[in-house]
Amino acid sequence: MGRFPEPQSTLPFWRTQPHELDTHRTTESLPTECDVLIIGAGYAGAATAFHLLKDSISPPSVVILEARQACSGATGRNGISMFVSKSGQVS
Repeated sequence: MGRFPEPQSTLPFWRTQPHELDTHRTTESLPTECDVLIIGAGYAGAATAFHLLKDSISPPSVVILEARQACSGATGRNGISMFVSKSGQVS
């Protein structure tokens, strides 16, 4: 079994200049407790956190663990398919 995360993973061309939020941390160290733990900050993980917190009167404590930067794994490599229109043109 290989190392995780893969040290030589593919870098998509749209990730050559990461955004400042890619490595954002809200705490110096990981909390010892949380209501919801999300593994992975790809589209699914980010969307899950968003919908858990959106318009919540009493938001849960959410922790997202990501091996690298936000949307840098399979989402970052394959996510372009989410932007393809019905005509097949990249928008």
